[in-house]
Amino acid sequence: MDSADRLALERSPSPARLAELGVHAWPVWKDGPGQRTLTLDDAEKSYFLAGRATLTLENGDSVTVNTGDLVAVPAGVCQWTVHEAVRRHYRSSALTPACCII
Repeated sequence: MDSADRLALERSPSPARLAELGVHAWPVWKDGPGQRTLTLDDAEKSYFLAGRATLTLENGDSVTVNTGDLVAVPAGVCQWTVHEAVRRHYRSSALTPACCII
C-alpha cells in the first residue's frame, strides 16, 4: 500500500508544528456522535480541537483520532465513526467538504 493511500496521524503536535501549518486559520468543522461516510476530492488535514473519532479508509486502514491530534486523510472515501462530538480545524486544497460544516 502506497503511503498516499494511508492515514497519517501525529499525536499532540507541538505549537511550532501547528504554527508552521497555519492550523488555527483553517475553517472549523463540527459533528456529533454517529457514523458518516465522507468522500474527499483531495487529501485533507484535520487538527482535533475536541472529540474522538475512528477514521477508516476503503482499503481497511484505520486510526482513532483524539483531541490534540493531527491527521492527514488521503483523497477518496473515508468512514468516520464519531465517538465523542468533534470540533476540528481542517484543510484541503479542494475545500469542498462533504457534510456538517458549522
